[in-house]
Amino acid sequence: MTAAVALARRQATALPDEALTVLVHADDDEVTGVLPGWDRSLRGHVALTLRRLGL
Repeated sequence: MTAAVALARRQATALPDEALTVLVHADDDEVTGVLPGWDRSLRGHVALTLRRLGL
């Protein structure tokens, strides 16, 4: 999940299908919690990434 978020931020226009699938099909059970050093929850990063991708 974290790799898909990072990859989407680096190359949103060339995001591999596998990474997009991980982000789109993420459910709340997979993206709960906080990651050390990140400024928001993982769910927040996934939502923001999907918004930036236009989804």
